[in-house]
Amino acid sequence: MRVWILLVALCFPSALLAIGAPAPPPGTALAVVSRDAVLRSETHGAGVTTQTPFLIGSVSKPFTATAVLRLVEAGRLTFDDPVRRHLPWFRLADEDAAGRVTVRHLLTHTSGLAQWAIRTDRFDNTPEGLARSVRELATVAPQAPPGTTHRYSDANYAVLGAIVEAVSGQPFGEYLRDAVFAPLGMGRSAATASEASRIGVPPGHRYLFGRTRAFDRGYDQSGAPFGYVASTLDDLVRFAQANLTAAGLAELHTGRVDTGGGGRYGLGWREGTLDGTRIVWHAGATPGSFAQVILMPERGRAVVYLANAYSPALDGALAARAFALARDAAAPALAPDPLLRWSLGAAVLIAALLLVGVARAAVLVARPRGRARTAAWWVLGCAVLIGAVTLGVPAAMGADLRMALLWTPDLGAALVAVAVLAGVVALLRAVAATRLIRSRER
Repeated sequence: MRVWILLVALCFPSALLAIGAPAPPPGTALAVVSRDAVLRSETHGAGVTTQTPFLIGSVSKPFTATAVLRLVEAGRLTFDDPVRRHLPWFRLADEDAAGRVTVRHLLTHTSGLAQWAIRTDRFDNTPEGLARSVRELATVAPQAPPGTTHRYSDANYAVLGAIVEAVSGQPFGEYLRDAVFAPLGMGRSAATASEASRIGVPPGHRYLFGRTRAFDRGYDQSGAPFGYVASTLDDLVRFAQANLTAAGLAELHTGRVDTGGGGRYGLGWREGTLDGTRIVWHAGATPGSFAQVILMPERGRAVVYLANAYSPALDGALAARAFALARDAAAPALAPDPLLRWSLGAAVLIAALLLVGVARAAVLVARPRGRARTAAWWVLGCAVLIGAVTLGVPAAMGADLRMALLWTPDLGAALVAVAVLAGVVALLRAVAATRLIRSRER
């Protein structure tokens, strides 16, 4: 027992490291602008300039909405067109629902599709990648009837990207370049793998036990409509100013469906209030980067904030820094989400305890003793634990183990370690019990 206590005590340094204060992002870029001037522009970190490209995550969605608006203005589709008018092959597990989903439903996230309806972050740069991901929805059942409930889902904007391709006759990224980037002078923005390579998107950073580590998984062209547009501070300033001045774009800003907490979602943008001021905004992230654009139309101001590091545990803290810019306030400290922080600490401790369990089980294999029934309980408990860490915990985060490893590598690795060690304990306990039974039969 004393050995157990000593080993458990030795676990605490690792657990404390896991829940320690996070390092700041290695690089950031920010701007505050009016309709026709840059009021403040700053970059921080080695090699970061106003021309440095960042992956902007779900800030890609306002760009996709703008591309759809351009097609509407050209008379090539309407917001209330059924998806199947332009994608006759569009299928869901519920055929009736698939026939009733409209372009507007996709834009406002009221199609009924759940967040993880499609496999995101697939890093598919083939010409058919986007359409292929949308075709995979054929086996997915909507979680609500179309037009009834707001459920944020990247799948909606993947389908919009496929519609843009079908209606324009161009790959999504090329149409976005021609219809949105080029008219605004956004020469260092990209929505295709070749353009991302041309502008040279540098690696981002993920968090590993509070420290940042460079991460470059590559570009995901199939995810451009919902999360993989690349852009710079200067280019996003141009986009923000266009949204402050172009009357046509204001149609996208008006909140149309409640999102909870007093917010509303328009056509590719969120609408809410900040200290009594109306704001139109969107934030986004990829594994390794964070972006947020905030418009204050009545004040004629906008904020752009970019960071080359990201963890879901810091999502709220990074967003708070962007909102602080909009308030003309000092940047708050990076405070990680306590639930994710303690989940990581707990996973590290459980893994350490399982290491002790492996050692004890190995001793029992060498010198069988005790009761065989105890081993059965160990095997059952380890099986439950394996299911919890490989399925339950990721599901509680709204993801799977692959996504946990990609977005939260420290927590993902800890969960894998727990699963592997639990499996080893179960195996050793079963072997020890078998040897014990055989020894008593002799």
